[in-house]
Amino acid sequence: MKNVLIFLSFLLPSLMAHADSTGWRSSNIQFLHGNQYELGPSTRESITVEHASSWQLGESYFFSNIFNRRDEGTELYAEFYPRITWKAVTDKPLPSRLFDDMSLVAGINIGNLPRHDPFKAYLLGVGVKFKVPAMDYLKLDFMAFKSDSVDTTGIQISPIWGMKFDLGRHRLMFKGFLDWQSRKATGGKATILAQPQLLLDVGHYWQHSNKFYAGVEYSYWYNKFGIDGVIERVPQAMILIPF
Repeated sequence: MKNVLIFLSFLLPSLMAHADSTGWRSSNIQFLHGNQYELGPSTRESITVEHASSWQLGESYFFSNIFNRRDEGTELYAEFYPRITWKAVTDKPLPSRLFDDMSLVAGINIGNLPRHDPFKAYLLGVGVKFKVPAMDYLKLDFMAFKSDSVDTTGIQISPIWGMKFDLGRHRLMFKGFLDWQSRKATGGKATILAQPQLLLDVGHYWQHSNKFYAGVEYSYWYNKFGIDGVIERVPQAMILIPF
């Protein structure tokens, strides 16, 4: 637990320090439970801390996962993506009916497993944000991907989305991402990792919208870690609390 606290106390404040005080920020904590994991214990609980904010030249996004594993102990994993965006730099909208913004994006992915050679990867590329009135955001990133454990540099393509909508008197949120990685990125087979989330705004029933969500995340990982034929399908019970 000490290592967990050190990990979060270093990464999350470092990210938030770069937030633009005149801009926007969004943070939440998620609690998940699933029991159909591949490669290791089938049942795992996890906590995710997620943060996005604006800064002087664009936006940044960070998340950290803490998994309770019964074989390796506590597993830590985090990703950080700062962006330099067209709108932030020029203070002008894009002259396009399709795209709302475009960006240069970099990334770092880090974890504490495997113990003998902890995972670390670097990303660099471009992103576009689409104009979709019904959605809060719809983005598509094209990035080069280089892992310390793989000699080759590959490609990662990631659509990212989020929206809130009403269904009768019920208010829901649908968000998530999909990562496609080439075989040169994984060092094995090309992979697909998708994690859509469908959440009910429970607080909305008591006039406290955007305070407490409950629902499900479905995690689908094709060729997990680039291993041919390892397909992970994990429906997870989920609670999300914005802060």
